[in-house]
Amino acid sequence: MLHFITFVAAMGPSFSDGITFFTTSTDLIGVQSMWIHAITGSIALILGIFLVLAWIINLSNVAGCVKRKRIMDATVILWALSLIFGIVTYLSFYT
Repeated sequence: MLHFITFVAAMGPSFSDGITFFTTSTDLIGVQSMWIHAITGSIALILGIFLVLAWIINLSNVAGCVKRKRIMDATVILWALSLIFGIVTYLSFYT
């Protein structure tokens, strides 16, 4: 939920406001890291929503949770990559 809220409140509007800059200045390291951040974060967000919905549908089915462990692992890795590249993006633009 926190990932979704931060996307809707901050990252989505910021991305849409700067889309022209982000598509024309792709030679900058900050823009390149922003694209990696955006892509990995979007995939992690979609997988996270899927996992939460699958969990809500079958609250009592622990075996279903175990079956989705690989998806959970991939989500955590993508989220961590997104976090790292978000920090790189921030540092490249604001320091």
